[in-house]
Amino acid sequence: MSKKSTCDIMTSLPEEMLTEIVMHAASSSVDDFINVRLSCKAFLAASNYDQVFENVSMEKVGFVPWRRSERVFEKRCRAAKNAEALYRKGMVDFFSRKKPDSGLHCLKKATEKGHVEAMYAYGIILICLGGELREQGLRVLSSLDLEKSNKGVSKMIVNCRSKTKKILRCMWVYETLAAPEGIDCDCDRDRDSSSLEDEAWEASNNVGHCCDTFFWEREANLFSNLLRKY
Repeated sequence: MSKKSTCDIMTSLPEEMLTEIVMHAASSSVDDFINVRLSCKAFLAASNYDQVFENVSMEKVGFVPWRRSERVFEKRCRAAKNAEALYRKGMVDFFSRKKPDSGLHCLKKATEKGHVEAMYAYGIILICLGGELREQGLRVLSSLDLEKSNKGVSKMIVNCRSKTKKILRCMWVYETLAAPEGIDCDCDRDRDSSSLEDEAWEASNNVGHCCDTFFWEREANLFSNLLRKY
């Protein structure tokens, strides 16, 4: 079948169906998204809706885009409320561009869309900021699953740590966070937060925790220590 015949068939389909096809391709890979857009004019027209850019995968796009085309693409995704784009903008604004309010706003928006790494970063930042924000941070983090894997903490936590380190390595970090002074917890475990000062993030994988509150206090300490290395 010729390319013209294929395009004629695509043109005959309802635009809603074309958009669904494009959105499916976009959510799988940005490469698939680009290829579909280039395949025919019908798909190109159907790819310009917000719901497509809201769901497009950004896995192969650099955390901190340097090329103009990538910056334009990320901005378009962010305008469509793409959770990953909001997360990246929030991290860069807060830690590198000295725009903490903007950073927290973007991280909050990504958190509200259920973006796990955004929930992790946003919750820990709030804990470190202290006061009433600390309790808010704990509420955000309480929705994350801390169930342990056979190798220690859950795979979700390991993935959050890994992605946090990767994105921080891509930027100049100008904003650090003070480690939390301590959080009251409902258990009787003897806790010494000062002992966490020199603990490496990677070494913490096999350490248990008496309750979620203690775990997140400890995680915030490790996060604070990590920032001082950049």
